[in-house]
Amino acid sequence: MYVLHDSKLSGNAWKVRILLSQLGLPFRRVTYVLPEGKTRLPEYLAKNPVGKVPMLELPSGEALFESNAMLYHLADGTPYLPDGLDRARVLQWMLFDQSEALKALAGARFWIGIAKQPEKKEREIPEWHAAGHKALGILDGHLAARDFLVANRYTIADLANFPYVSMAHQGDFEMSRFPNVLAWIERVKAQPGFVPLVPDEPSKTEAA
Repeated sequence: MYVLHDSKLSGNAWKVRILLSQLGLPFRRVTYVLPEGKTRLPEYLAKNPVGKVPMLELPSGEALFESNAMLYHLADGTPYLPDGLDRARVLQWMLFDQSEALKALAGARFWIGIAKQPEKKEREIPEWHAAGHKALGILDGHLAARDFLVANRYTIADLANFPYVSMAHQGDFEMSRFPNVLAWIERVKAQPGFVPLVPDEPSKTEAA
């Protein structure tokens, strides 16, 4: 069985839970309260030297860190990861998530929407908003002529970008400026096997 190490509100862990559900793969979830520091203990660092969540332990006993690497591994050989040039395009948008969108969207969401201490990041927040709005604008322009990011179908390119884009309003990003992104968010949520960030009850594929 897969074991997903995560935290309750992690968008990066959320995308992995969604794909595990969509693939119908049983998994056990180990959830951490990050300030407790358990991801910095030697036994955790031996499997994930980065010391962060998520981490995915495979049935083989091996482990992966970095959520998009997990998506790429799990989706291999499935319709969620196409072949040829479209595979490279999927990777392109997965890298876009990490290089252009994630830091800005996640940073603002945490300090404004979760910690509720924006005053501690007075200098960074305007920079995050500028960078995040730029990334959202790129997504919005790309989605103007298509329903999904690659191959005119739902792939892990969409899933990689979805969590922090869908929660960007929590960081005071002006989502009304990006109608194509808003429509895309609803299309992703409508995919079979989708699970919310905080389920009302355990996923059918999630072990107790």
